[in-house]
Formats: sequence, C-alpha cells, structure tokens
Amino acid sequence: MKRTTIIILTCLLTAMATMAQTGLNINRLFDGRYKKAAGATEIIVTGSQAHEIGLTVYHSVSVTDKTQAEIIENLVVKDGAQAIDKEVEYRNGQLYYGFYTMKKMKRDNRYIFYLNQNLARKSPKNVVTLIYMEGRASANEIKKLIRK
Repeated sequence: MKRTTIIILTCLLTAMATMAQTGLNINRLFDGRYKKAAGATEIIVTGSQAHEIGLTVYHSVSVTDKTQAEIIENLVVKDGAQAIDKEVEYRNGQLYYGFYTMKKMKRDNRYIFYLNQNLARKSPKNVVTLIYMEGRASANEIKKLIRK
C-alpha cells in the first residue's frame, strides 16, 4: 500500500512539474530525456522543499553536449521574446546569461534562468544550465537564490 501511494505521488509531482512550463518552448526540454543522458543533469524540486524557497516548481537541466546546448539556447531565446521583463547578456554572438520574468500562470510568478558557462571570462566550464521556476517568490528573491 505504501509503495503504491509513493509511486502515485511521485507521478503526480512529476506531472505537475512538467505542466508548469505549459505554453513555453522550453517545455519540450523537461520530458525526462536528461535524467539518464551522459553529460546531463536534471533536477525537479516540488512540494515542501520548493515551498521553503517560495516556489511551487524548480526544474533545472544542465548539459555539456554542444548540440543540446544550442537547442536549449534557441528555445530560451524564443521564450525570452515573450518575457514581460528580462536581463540578458550576449558574448561572441551567443546568449551568455538570461533572466526572464514570464507572464504569470494563475497567481504564480514564472521565471527562466539561463547561463552558458562556456562563455565565462573567468574559469569557463563546459556547462549550459537552464532553470524554470514558478511560485510566489519575487524576481529579487529568485536572484538571491541563484547567487547562493
């Protein structure tokens, strides 16, 4: 009985996290493909852990594969065009940093954060990171969270 409950709860939380990006181009990236992919990491935080930081959903993907990095960048740029507020920095014609405030979904704020560490001036790393966050947290609270 407990095992069945845990399985159902896990499925529901994963479905909620996936639905959060609905209407965004980056949604297609959160289909689980990076969970077991070489050179990739996918993290989903929901429930009480997310609520502790003012969020209902925290979903991140980090990749080292250049082809995947290009796909992520293109989708982020497309979504960024629809942002209601954004901070971006380009280096060598590529998106280096992007923090986008998207249109609210119901009463929750939605944010996209993107960082291409390949373009860092100090200690570049072969990693591109995308984070989707949703919740009551303000943009300033999210920026403080990201800086930690």
